[in-house]
This record gives sequence, structure tokens and C-alpha cells, in this order.
Amino acid sequence: MIVEFTEKEDNIFQQTVEWLSEKLCTSPTVIQQNTNELSVNPFNRIVVDRNGQQIHLTAKEFDLLYFLSSHKGQVFTKEQLYENVWGYDHIFDASNLSSFIRKLRLKIEPVPDKPRYIITVWGVGYKFNEQEKP
Repeated sequence: MIVEFTEKEDNIFQQTVEWLSEKLCTSPTVIQQNTNELSVNPFNRIVVDRNGQQIHLTAKEFDLLYFLSSHKGQVFTKEQLYENVWGYDHIFDASNLSSFIRKLRLKIEPVPDKPRYIITVWGVGYKFNEQEKP
């Protein structure tokens, strides 16, 4: 179905678009990934625990955490994580990713040997626990 506007309707449409463009706030809003005990802010790249303590992460540790926490419950293969966090120009190395996951767990997990946030899906990859609600 094709809808054609009259010249008057087209003019009103253009004015509406211009008005909305001027009136709407176009500054970014902070989209934080919050769990019961973890706050991940992508704009200032800060992670804070439930006690308000900042957790210091490397750039890639933050990228990995933010990516997983942005896709709660979705399982990613190691290859998918590598592509999404490191990009296509890096050679995939499963042991490198496992090392990043281990280091990240040591920093964010209350009990790293019993992960609560980053869950291993055996034979597939990793996911961020969907039970951790904002």
C-alpha cells in the first residue's frame, strides 16, 4: 500500500519532524546493566559491586563483561565471544578467552569457583546468568 501526501500534509509532516528534532533530547542516556550486586556502566566504563566499591577491569575484561551482561541468558560460543569482543582481525585462541573469563571471575564473582554471573555452558560456551535481575 502506497500512501501519498498532499502538499499541505507533506508540509505539516516536515514541520513536525523539524519541531521534534529541536525539542527532543538527543544526548545519550546512561544505560547501565545492573544486577542485584553488580553495576556495569558503559559510558564511564566503571563496574561497581553491591558495596559501592569500584572493580578495576582491563579494557577487554570490561568489554567482555559488558557484552555478556547486555545479553543475559544468551549462550555464546567461544568463537562468537571472540568475534564480538575482539573483532574479526584477531586470531581465535580458546585458551586466551578461557584465561580472560577466569581473570574476570576472580574480580567480579563473590565466589570465583562457583560462578554466579558468568556461567559456563559445557560443550557450548558462556552466558551471563539470566537470574541476575536488574
